[in-house]
Amino acid sequence: MNDVKINNGMHINLFLEGKKCVIIGAGKVAFHKAELLLEAQAVVHVISLELSPEMERLLNLELITFQQKSFEENDVDSAFLVYAATNSRGANKQVLDVCRNKNILCCCVDGNWSSGDFTTPAISRHNELMISISSGGTNCRQSKLIKTNLSRHIESLSAAHLIVVGTDHHHLGVEEREAFHLSGEKFDRAGFMIMQLVGIHEFMILNTCNRIEVIAVVAPETIKNGILTHSLGFSSLKEDKYYLKTNEKAFEHLCLVTAGMLSQTPGENHITSQVKDSLDISKTKGWSGNMMQEWISSVLFVSKEIKNETKQKMQTEEIEELALRFIRSKDDYSKTIMIIGTGILGKSLVKASINNFKNIIWCYHRNKPEIKKEWQQYINLIGLNEIKNKLNSTNVIISAADSNGFILTTAHAPFFDLEKPTHIVDLGMPRTIDPGLQNLSADIQILDLDGIKYWNRPGLCHFYDFLTNSKKITEQNMNLYEKITNNFQSWN
Repeated sequence: MNDVKINNGMHINLFLEGKKCVIIGAGKVAFHKAELLLEAQAVVHVISLELSPEMERLLNLELITFQQKSFEENDVDSAFLVYAATNSRGANKQVLDVCRNKNILCCCVDGNWSSGDFTTPAISRHNELMISISSGGTNCRQSKLIKTNLSRHIESLSAAHLIVVGTDHHHLGVEEREAFHLSGEKFDRAGFMIMQLVGIHEFMILNTCNRIEVIAVVAPETIKNGILTHSLGFSSLKEDKYYLKTNEKAFEHLCLVTAGMLSQTPGENHITSQVKDSLDISKTKGWSGNMMQEWISSVLFVSKEIKNETKQKMQTEEIEELALRFIRSKDDYSKTIMIIGTGILGKSLVKASINNFKNIIWCYHRNKPEIKKEWQQYINLIGLNEIKNKLNSTNVIISAADSNGFILTTAHAPFFDLEKPTHIVDLGMPRTIDPGLQNLSADIQILDLDGIKYWNRPGLCHFYDFLTNSKKITEQNMNLYEKITNNFQSWN
């Protein structure tokens, strides 16, 4: 058995401009090699007894020179490289042997390929970009298939569009929204699936208690085919239950979101850090790069301008401040509060509660937080498994935990002090407090994110004036959108 060279070659770019390249043979395969050589601006000379119609067309266009004759040894003199492309394996081997004696690079297009000096990979050119795929001569069909798929993807890069697909508290209630919330493995699985989609250049996932969005730079066909909507499961929803915004509208939407104008508590600041964190995660996972970075940088610039314009006139409030204001609106609230969760929101709740409550029962799951020395006298730190032992110590509870299941369930009902009303605020998404608890007793009141929104609605009567002004500020900065889209084209 002959030794076969498999996958041990090295891809190089040969500068063939003005160099003589000879093709022995003039069939379809020879014509394909002639096309590649002409693209490289080589001087192409063909030797064959017969000339195919395709090769004859090149000759008529004076793109090649041609000799109608049998191969002779001196035919390859002064050639930089040679293709042995006849329909005879013996003739091709003869050409290869002659080239070997003359130290001329030679490629055989038949079964002699492994004895030659090089093979031609599957090549696709796109302006200044050239891609080449090779199986080392073992699977040309697979190489061509990969080349075709990559070529299709590169062509889609010639046009990049902004798109936002998502849903939020304005479109779906808490109970409906829970099914689409991406936490833990669902988040990673969604990102992996989107990564496999052709036409998605870069993307990030914004997943908060009030919204689930994919923010992406995509090819035109991706906007039309609805693949992102389907991948998020929104195809099961009515069209008014989610949104798909493109280009200028996508840019405006993200500016308003990042400025907090579309948040549950308008003007809140947490969303800005959440957008930044989402970008960092997407970059770490390889979902996004320069395109998304430029889009988000422009959005952060505009959102800062919106905040500077509105902060003096609009009374902004973070979600944890709203929850505590709700608790303080109750005449019977105790001076001991239970706070569940040790993330950013949980820590903010503890900080804001120091001056309002004498005692704070702070519940953690895995990560035990460090407590400032000056706060230690106010805080009783406990694990989730100890909650039932402390429920009768307070009648106000706020949960800001991140959990895929209920932390407080109907099984905890016997541990509440039912001689006084208990007020619970669930800021979790998915919810962490079983709503069935309040069905067991009229003295247990639970407000989830929707409940807080409706409770605070009277305070939002002037908000739409600020939203209109925010849209005007975004419109005034639309030149940033034009700049980033122009940059997208230059990167392509």
